[in-house]
Amino acid sequence: MLVTDSIRFGHFHYDSFEAIPDFRSQRYLPTAASNIEMHKHANGYRARYDISAADFEAYLDGLWTQYGEHSAVERGGFMDEGQTVSPELFNHTFDGLNWTCPATAIVYYSPSEGDGGGATYYYDADAGLMFQRTGFW
Repeated sequence: MLVTDSIRFGHFHYDSFEAIPDFRSQRYLPTAASNIEMHKHANGYRARYDISAADFEAYLDGLWTQYGEHSAVERGGFMDEGQTVSPELFNHTFDGLNWTCPATAIVYYSPSEGDGGGATYYYDADAGLMFQRTGFW
């Protein structure tokens, strides 16, 4: 397992969505994402990537259109959705990755699976920079 885990988990870089070799790591990630840094673990990943505001908005709207009726939480039902992310929360979420909290990053959510799976997006529209935490089981 040590050899397998060293290939499956850890820190990776991908130029594009298509370069990601496994479907689990593509889960909740926009196909328009580029310059992707990803830290994979057994139950999800944390990622940082470039994406335009238009591409992210279209992706998130599409997720909610396709899966929203099955979401454990309604769109807009998360307490901090649409608000600026606090540096404390950001630093806790991305602990150990040495990523800096953007001053203007806004919090967004994917539809939420009944078992807690889903994604939280911290988007800095001015920079076209996304930080994402994804969990799956």
